[in-house]
Amino acid sequence: MKDWLNIMRKLNENKNGKVITFDFDNTIVKSFENNSDGMHINYQFGGLNKQIIARIKKFKESGATVMVVTSRNVHQETPEDSVDTMLKKLNLKVDGIFYTNGNPKAQKLYELGSTLHYDDDPKEHEAIKEYSKLHHNFGITVKYPDDLLSDIDEVSKGLILTRDNQFVIVQRSDSQEWDAPGGHLLDGEEPAYAFFREIEEEMRLTVDQVEYLDSRDTKWKEKQLKVYYFIARVPYTTDELEGAIELQWELNDYFTGDLTQIQDQMASADGATENLKNVVNLVMGDDFLLKEGEKSHAEMSYRLLGTGGSKSTGADGLKKMKNFKKGKSAPPGAPGGGSIGTPGAALEEEAVIQKKKKIKIRITSGINEKKTGNDKYHWNVKSWEYGGGYGGNRKKRNKK
Repeated sequence: MKDWLNIMRKLNENKNGKVITFDFDNTIVKSFENNSDGMHINYQFGGLNKQIIARIKKFKESGATVMVVTSRNVHQETPEDSVDTMLKKLNLKVDGIFYTNGNPKAQKLYELGSTLHYDDDPKEHEAIKEYSKLHHNFGITVKYPDDLLSDIDEVSKGLILTRDNQFVIVQRSDSQEWDAPGGHLLDGEEPAYAFFREIEEEMRLTVDQVEYLDSRDTKWKEKQLKVYYFIARVPYTTDELEGAIELQWELNDYFTGDLTQIQDQMASADGATENLKNVVNLVMGDDFLLKEGEKSHAEMSYRLLGTGGSKSTGADGLKKMKNFKKGKSAPPGAPGGGSIGTPGAALEEEAVIQKKKKIKIRITSGINEKKTGNDKYHWNVKSWEYGGGYGGNRKKRNKK
């Protein structure tokens, strides 16, 4: 109660009357759910939004009242991993931290008198818009944090594996070549998170068990780029994928098949990008899988999936193969075409623990020993007892 009174006093004393609020997960710090064994949910550190961090400091210096409003459940916070602790590790000072415990933030932002709010979740944007219609004095501007970021000359690409052991590749809308899903990293972003984010943006799929394979220097439009290659899973069979996938304007088509069928598609008249060739070679190589001559594709797929990853790791369905065209909700050639909805979006905005059983959530960094440049943004996070999250409606960017 005392803290609340102090915050309200600061609001009343604020000389310029500006109240600016920020979401926390995937607005300031990025992470994504990368694995779960039923008892533990592991969230992988995805980087920092350095532009948001700089703005928080700038707004504070200007005399504005700056607060963090998060949908985390306050009862699932631990002192060592709370928002307050994380902000201190980042040397960020704010005037208050508010929890909405899984509820939309609109009412709390209205009560605080926020005039500007940064949030990665499109559902929060929509809720604030609707709340503003009921409260005409709610003059607030809401922005996506990633709109402040630019692409860097690094790329994350990879293959997607279905529950019935089929690989998914995509066809580019510009060159019509078959390609590996993925795209450019944003400034301050980790490669694994960029791969996760790009698949969500371009295909409306949520992947997990993202595994780093290797990196290569590749040439694209007369520019040398570093490309990180991954493999990840989706919780769908090939048939289920047809109803779940939603291609956006960057992609024209997608194809599923085993490694032999993928190679046949790459050899078709449409051709294949260098990135697709690289990642297929990595998957077929000794560093990741046994040679095809030594084990069957079904056995190799089982090694890819890992024990307990899927109940269908046998040979059933290995010959299923489909081409699918872009959905009606993704108008060709229209940036931002298609729906904004994100499957399972904003894990940060929902309470992860729905059952009585307590779930530990651990943050792990990805390929620090392989990737350099962003290491200074890592810190040791032991466990978070809440959900991470990711954004949705972001500007479309040039693809690699």
